[in-house]
Amino acid sequence: MSRRFRALAGVTTALTFVLILLGLHTGSTGGGLSCGTQWPLCNGWLGLFPANWASFFEWIHRFFAMVVGFLLLGWLYGVWRWQDDRRIRYAVTATIAILPIQIVLGGVTTTAGGMFPRGFNPAIMTAHFTTATTIFALLVYATVRMFDTPSSTAVRTVVGLGGGLVALAAVFEFLAVFDHPPTNRIAYYAVSFALLAALVALLVWSADTVDPANLLRFRAVTAGAAALLYVAMVLSRQKWGLPDLYGETVTVLLAVAVAGLAVLTNRVMVDTGGFGAQHAD
Repeated sequence: MSRRFRALAGVTTALTFVLILLGLHTGSTGGGLSCGTQWPLCNGWLGLFPANWASFFEWIHRFFAMVVGFLLLGWLYGVWRWQDDRRIRYAVTATIAILPIQIVLGGVTTTAGGMFPRGFNPAIMTAHFTTATTIFALLVYATVRMFDTPSSTAVRTVVGLGGGLVALAAVFEFLAVFDHPPTNRIAYYAVSFALLAALVALLVWSADTVDPANLLRFRAVTAGAAALLYVAMVLSRQKWGLPDLYGETVTVLLAVAVAGLAVLTNRVMVDTGGFGAQHAD
């Protein structure tokens, strides 16, 4: 597979990561609501330019979304023309299928008081966040499968990195590291989505690096940690009015799951040198 095609996958996934963080920042500062009843335009000159700092972030978010959308279309074309791995094809195709839902939900959340007066509510916000998380996970999955499986030593390193990411997420969730609350929140989600990427990568690599007799158990623990991470991220948005104890409890359970994954990795990992064969069906 050409390096350019792999680079396209990596750049698209990385920009999606940035896009999600921009969206979370826009939502946390109220920038999405700056367009009001003029969506899909905004409140600047002819509805085509930002009128203030809040709407500027909304437009930057839209610009990144447009760029990512075109890159995804190019990736979709490439996987169906040159990619033999059907799982990569299906993952990218599923992303494209979910994307319109994500766009509609995003539009609904930005028109509270306008086209959809109750669009800025916990259910819609959570659905919008869920589709974004699903898209990111699918793109990470597809990207990782396009590269060779790393050595078992590298996989162990990623597991250890996961433990560090959990600790960082807890710090940003419970402590005001930055004086600006939105910055603190974006830092938390940057760490959390990096952890999600690591967990998805471990699920892919497990096929070549984990003892087959323990493969199901390893994947169950990894998937469980990913599920706990998702719940922790949803609760950290504080949209449902639940006590902080719920989020704190899930974060502790997540830390326990990642610690258990680290212990399990040392027991079930098959030693491999260098890089394994590229994934292909």
